[in-house]
Amino acid sequence: MNREYTFFWGCTIQAKFPFMEKATRLVLDKLNIKYKDIDSFTCCPEKSLIKNIDENLFDLTGIRNIALAEKQNADIISVCTGCYSNLKQIRNKVASDLPYQKKINETLEKIDLNFSGETSVYHFIEHLHDVVGLDKIRANVKYPLKGLNIAVHYGCHLVRPSHSINFDSPFEPRKYDNILKAIGADVVQYKNKMMCCGQALDRVDEHDKSLVMARIKLDAVNESGADIITTVCPSCFTQFDTNQYMLLKEGIKRQIPVITLEELMCLAFGIEEAEELISQHKIKAGKFLEKFKKIKAVTDYTTIFDKDSLVRCYNCGACKNDCPMSLSFESYNPPLVIKMILENDIERAMSSKIVWECLECHTCVELCPQNYSWEKVLTTLKNLALKNDVGPQKVKKAGELFFKTLRLGDPQEGMRKKLGLPPAKKILDNEFKRILDENIL
Repeated sequence: MNREYTFFWGCTIQAKFPFMEKATRLVLDKLNIKYKDIDSFTCCPEKSLIKNIDENLFDLTGIRNIALAEKQNADIISVCTGCYSNLKQIRNKVASDLPYQKKINETLEKIDLNFSGETSVYHFIEHLHDVVGLDKIRANVKYPLKGLNIAVHYGCHLVRPSHSINFDSPFEPRKYDNILKAIGADVVQYKNKMMCCGQALDRVDEHDKSLVMARIKLDAVNESGADIITTVCPSCFTQFDTNQYMLLKEGIKRQIPVITLEELMCLAFGIEEAEELISQHKIKAGKFLEKFKKIKAVTDYTTIFDKDSLVRCYNCGACKNDCPMSLSFESYNPPLVIKMILENDIERAMSSKIVWECLECHTCVELCPQNYSWEKVLTTLKNLALKNDVGPQKVKKAGELFFKTLRLGDPQEGMRKKLGLPPAKKILDNEFKRILDENIL
C-alpha cells in the first residue's frame, strides 16, 4: 500500500509566522507533493520545556502525534526543525525499545491509537533532497537565483544529534546548500556557519545573551558579503529577524534580510505571492528583491527550454550510442551541456564547444526515444549564444553577410562563363531586407 504524507506545522509557524506556512504550501503544490492536514496534532512537544517537566509526557505526546499519522497510513513532513528533531528522536527511541513501546501503546489504546513504527518522519529539506530530487526542483525553476549570494543557517536540530536524526553531516551538511544551488543561488561560506543561533536563551529570560549570540552570527554573515541569510527554523528566524530588528533599535546600522528556503523557492519558481510574503518580515529585503528583479528580467529561460524534457533527455542518454560525434570523439558529450542548463548555468552551456560541434545530421532526431533530441537543445543554445555574442567568429560573420546581402556568397561569374552557364543575376530584395531589419535585427 502506498503511503501518503501529512504535514506537521507545529505551534510557532502557525502562531507567529503564517507566511512560512503559506510559502511551504505553495512550494508543495508547485512540486505536486500531495499531503493532508491532521487537525488533532498537538505541540510536537517542545523539548526544552516539556521534556524538562516530564520525559514520559514528552515521549507520549510525540508518539501520539506519530500514531495519528500512522492511523491514516501517512508519513510526516515538517518544516520546523524543532518539531522534526523532537518527533524523529522520540520515534526512534520508542521504536528501538519494545518494552517501552508496549507500555506507551497500553496508554494509546485507550484513545484508539497504536504506534508500530511504520510512519517515517521527514524534514521538508530531507524530503525535497532525498525523495523529490534535485532534478525535479531544477525542472520547476523559472527564474534562477544566479548572482544572489546566500548564507545558509542550518540550525542545530536539523542535523544534531546525528545518531538519531541521521539527516546530514552534523558539522558539514550539504543538503540545504544543494537545494539552493539547484534553484541557481550562489551559496556563501562564512565563519561560525554551524554555530547555534542562541535563540533558546530567550526562553530562559536571558534576552541580552540571546542578542549577543545573534550579533555573532550576523556579523559573520555580514563579513561574508552575503545578500541574505536563509533558514527553515522558526526559532532561528525569530533570532535573525525579530531580534535583529531589536538590535537595529540599539544602533546597529547594517540589516541582513532573512528569507526562508520555501520563500526563495517561491521566487525561483515564479510564484507571484512570494514578494508579498517576504514583505511581512521585520527586516526588509528591498535591496535583495531589486537585485532579484534585475536577474529575473534577463534570465527567464522557461519559455525557451522544456525543463521536464531536459530532465528526461539527461537521464536517458541513448543518443550517445548513435551520434557520429560521440562515436568518433570520447570528449563529445552533450549531456554535460544539458546538466549545465539544469543547473541554471546557461552562460556556460551556450559557450561550450560541444554546442557548435553538433553536425546537425539529424540522427538523434530520428532515433530519440524521448521525442526531444540533443539537436533541439543544441540548436536553441546556438541561437542564445549568437544573441549574446559568444558564438564562433565564422558563424557570426556568415550571419552578418546574410543580413547584409541575403546571401552567403556571390556567384563566381568567371567559372560560370567558362562552363557555359548564364550569369546568375542576384537582385537584392530591399523590401524584404527592410522587413528583416525591422523585425529580426
